[in-house]
Amino acid sequence: MNQIIYSKWVFEDDDIRSAQIYRATSLIADSLEPNTLNATVRCSDSSILEFEQDTRLTYVHSTDLPAYFYIQDITRTGPDEYAISAMSAIGRLIHGEQHYGGIYTGQTVGQVIPEICGPVPCVIKTNLQDVQIYGWLPIASRRDNLAQILFAVGAWIRDDLDGVLHIERLWDGYTANITQAQIYQGPSMSYGAKVTQVVVTEHQYVQGGEEVTLFEGQSQQGDIITFSEPAYNLRASGFSILESNANYAKITAGNGTLIGSAYIHNTRQVSADVSQAAEPNVVTVSDATLVSLVNSSDVAQRLAQYYACLATFDGDILPGQQLDGNVVGIYDPFDRQMVQACLKSLDIKISGTLKATVSALVGFKPPQVDDSQTLDERIVLTGSGTYQIPAGTTLIRYVLISGAQGGHCGQKGGDVGTSPSVSWTNPPPFENQLRGCGLANGGAGGEGGAPGAGARILEGALDISGIDSIVYSCGVGGLGAAYNPDDSEGALGSDTTLGSATTAGAQASEAGYTDPITGEKYGGIGDQGIPGGKGAGKAATVTTINSDTVQLFDPAENVTDEDGNIWNGGLTETDPDDPERVAMKTRENDGAYIWYSRGLGAGAAAGKNGNGPGPDASVSVRSSSIKATAASGVNGATPTLTPKKPAQYGKGGRGGYGGGGASSGGLAVGSTDSSDYTVSITAGTGGIGGNGGTGGPGGDGCIILYISRRVPLERGPLVTSDTKWFLDKHGRRFIT
Repeated sequence: MNQIIYSKWVFEDDDIRSAQIYRATSLIADSLEPNTLNATVRCSDSSILEFEQDTRLTYVHSTDLPAYFYIQDITRTGPDEYAISAMSAIGRLIHGEQHYGGIYTGQTVGQVIPEICGPVPCVIKTNLQDVQIYGWLPIASRRDNLAQILFAVGAWIRDDLDGVLHIERLWDGYTANITQAQIYQGPSMSYGAKVTQVVVTEHQYVQGGEEVTLFEGQSQQGDIITFSEPAYNLRASGFSILESNANYAKITAGNGTLIGSAYIHNTRQVSADVSQAAEPNVVTVSDATLVSLVNSSDVAQRLAQYYACLATFDGDILPGQQLDGNVVGIYDPFDRQMVQACLKSLDIKISGTLKATVSALVGFKPPQVDDSQTLDERIVLTGSGTYQIPAGTTLIRYVLISGAQGGHCGQKGGDVGTSPSVSWTNPPPFENQLRGCGLANGGAGGEGGAPGAGARILEGALDISGIDSIVYSCGVGGLGAAYNPDDSEGALGSDTTLGSATTAGAQASEAGYTDPITGEKYGGIGDQGIPGGKGAGKAATVTTINSDTVQLFDPAENVTDEDGNIWNGGLTETDPDDPERVAMKTRENDGAYIWYSRGLGAGAAAGKNGNGPGPDASVSVRSSSIKATAASGVNGATPTLTPKKPAQYGKGGRGGYGGGGASSGGLAVGSTDSSDYTVSITAGTGGIGGNGGTGGPGGDGCIILYISRRVPLERGPLVTSDTKWFLDKHGRRFIT
């Protein structure tokens, strides 16, 4: 007996003109195809056409459990005939509200899948609940993003005909035999070309990209701005962000700009050999963006197992309780023997006696992890020693990080030469002319040294066959360069080794390596050194020298070291009434006078305050002359500190601290109103900039191990909390 129930209508055998149910499972979980029901029924009520999409329809065959489908279309094909098209619960994820995806950094299957499924209920098997997900999902249909997760973790929707998505792994046990007697005439056995290798791209999304403009212009309340690539650190001006993730932002009404920072998308290819052939035939998977370091090897092995099977059985059978995804024994009519196969699809013709067209992959046995628990472990090794490989380990991926290069030395601070000549005439009523030397520009602080290169990094898989331990040695960071005017580089760090694997010859990446599990960064170029302080000198704002501007100066700069300690620039003696002007002294005689200051303060350097104030001018007043030599400037400080070794493994050493800039010599100008009296001023000389400091040492190396190991599950009868047998309603024990 066949029965289709929809709303107020019940169609039974005589009312069902024709009907087919199609079921399919992708054996590599790379797509989600809904089960479908297509039926032509006899109905005298034309109001059946007034349907709503996704209204539930029930199909019942004999004593089987009811199967639920959801109406997609009803078409009138005759005066009292209607063609009904319906899909299973998966179909409800295809249309309707899309899924906005995002960046995933370890969220679990149990957290993410219910959020994707939304209104469609799902049940996730316990051994999948805590599997973590890393990578990116785009804005797509809920069905497509669910398929991405299932492919990444090796799971399937085993059944959805009760309206619930049952998410679990395929079972490798035999469910039925399809004998010769159950196969109709005309079956075929097709054979695919040998696949020699599968190549899977693993993906990683790391913060650190350039700033990008994501939207600019007028917006309405609730507008959703979507991004072509994921972004973070979203900032808006002219409107506000109501909600967002890496793929979109919902904003308020306004007129403005939305900016963010791009993720750096790193990729790496992992391969698995399948078979030997004269010509390579490689299957690649590059767009599965939830395939990461954590699961790429597992994905590659699953694909290799699938593509190793070349034969596909296609034919009509008399179905029993077979389901797509089940492993069955099936009769090979050509070799006349039973073979193992996994059902890919069943196209079932509904009648008094069911008939199904099946497709089955011969020799395929779904990969199993239910017999063990895979523990994704992460270990960081430092120093040197022998690593004991844990029992049950099946795979070790390593990242070797060498010692990093030391930083370059800091640069010398700027020297200051002889003070410049100045002259000006005061306005009426004085109208006297002053001549002498003014303030020079202060010496620039020496630039901080260039950073050292980051660690050389090598990634790979460890061959653990036949070994239970392995010797390792982590490299040591190189020393920074001592001061040298030629700016020599810091020493390279030593190599890291794990068995025969070594970072020797590997490349150093400026970006370094970001752990996909913890988000911690390793390696990468070091930090720029901290410059020395500028020495005191003429104010940068002064463009014309006169009585109002000649005293104006910029003070010597302080330096803050990497620990936040402040080292003060050298003092300059200032006018008590105006601290922006240097303090002046005056000497005069018989209508002649000289006006002069002390030398100014020099720039600081890390670990050393700047010198200052400078010395006084040398002034001699005689009966017919005043002679003076302006004060000299003082030398910039030389740093006494060396940057610390980075705490981050494999990070390049910080550049050395810059030397302090020298200071200007003192101001000295004079005037006379008598031709019998002379004023003679010799310009002072500035100081010498301080030398740069030694570069910081590079960070030490380390080894990161990602370990997959299996701990066998205990088998046996289930028991209750009070240690009694767990029984079904017939008194039978449950055995695992």
